[in-house]
Amino acid sequence: MSYTNVHVNISENQQQKLKHAVDTKSPVSIRLGYGDLCGSDVLALTKSQVNRMTKAYQDGKGITIKMSKRQVVHSMKIEGGILGFLVGLAAKALPFLAKTVLPTLVTGALSVVGSALVQEATNKAMGNGLYLKKGSNIARVETDG
Repeated sequence: MSYTNVHVNISENQQQKLKHAVDTKSPVSIRLGYGDLCGSDVLALTKSQVNRMTKAYQDGKGITIKMSKRQVVHSMKIEGGILGFLVGLAAKALPFLAKTVLPTLVTGALSVVGSALVQEATNKAMGNGLYLKKGSNIARVETDG
């Protein structure tokens, strides 16, 4: 099917709705008010949708756009389209992730790396063998062997 890229204004709630439709690969309906018929967001619309939108604009009215699964997926692929605002949503989520999730992951990773480095340093300094560690003291166990 042939689509035409149309610039509209999509609210945050509608962006969430489109994101959900992209994630679930399902159809979606978007209500655009008269003021939303021109904007910086891009949607891929069919010829009949463009004609209905043009008529609504000329009449000073809004319109509800029903997008098929295929149309939602296609809109995601166009430059400046849905993919652009999904990246924008990800950018908004990054500060939250940086404050909450990442410090926990980094702390866990550093403790694992730190343990491995201490173990490696102990092995290099003491060599192979059996050692006991209590506090900061390390003692080599001599065996009859």
